[in-house]
Amino acid sequence: MDKKNVALALSSGGARGLAHIGAIDALLKHGYNITSIAGTSMGSIVGGIYSNGQMQGFREFMTGLNKMDVLMLMDIAVSKKGIIKGEKVFGEISQFVGNGNIEELPIPFTAIAADLFNHREVIFRHGNLLTALRASSSVPTVLLPVHFEKSFLVDGGVVNPLPINRVKRHKNDLLVAINVNAPRKKTINRTTSQNKNPQEKKAYKKLLDFVNQKWAKTSSENETPKEMNHGFFDMVSGSFEMMQHKLTESVLMQQQPDILVNLPMNLADMLEFYKAAELIEIGYEATCKQIENYRNNMSASNGIVDEWYI
Repeated sequence: MDKKNVALALSSGGARGLAHIGAIDALLKHGYNITSIAGTSMGSIVGGIYSNGQMQGFREFMTGLNKMDVLMLMDIAVSKKGIIKGEKVFGEISQFVGNGNIEELPIPFTAIAADLFNHREVIFRHGNLLTALRASSSVPTVLLPVHFEKSFLVDGGVVNPLPINRVKRHKNDLLVAINVNAPRKKTINRTTSQNKNPQEKKAYKKLLDFVNQKWAKTSSENETPKEMNHGFFDMVSGSFEMMQHKLTESVLMQQQPDILVNLPMNLADMLEFYKAAELIEIGYEATCKQIENYRNNMSASNGIVDEWYI
């Protein structure tokens, strides 16, 4: 008989983490009851908002964003600590989170962050929910870190990008993990849901160029061949992707979920939140497929096996 209770782990992954919304949709459609959630970074935001019963409003907000809206949420503050303050975006997220505490949520929830200077994983199971989500998603050098008690907290993807070992378990439940940091695929079938307004595209590129130029002035004075120039977001996201992939690979060697959904890193870049509708649909379809594989006792090829060779 198919087990119906689910302990759900949601990975980090920037904008790709919006696929978690579709994954939750798929679990609910197939009759599963989510009894606990652990999330890192964008996984913590989606998981925390779902645990708080505000998913529909968050979905409508995210799918309503275009490129210009995303730009407006980026309160740029180029400094040694980070590029984006985060006040605007978390001001918006606060409407779906409120000022409540984690222990008051109807669904047991855990958010993962990293203590930057004490080199430790920080596990939020109580305390202010918004603070936990803000800390869990502060990508180093992109979002300003959170000063919490005597620590500076950054994105939990630094230490635990897929927190399957931190989700609360119940007797006879299923462990389900949604990983949006799987190896890149050469070809990705994309829909055309995102807005293709040329003015938005130009403004979006202009902002990224501005950030890249500011970062370049503070990073190195050495001459770099033009063909090897990479912008700030290229460097950060590339480094973060590799680290998260290897950490996730290690986690999955220690514990295998009952259902594992792997989505490749090149579904979307870190800040492409205007692709929300597309990413939600991809998460939904991929999770439905893995649920069917599980129910049919199929051995799905969902493990992380790819390597980068240099």
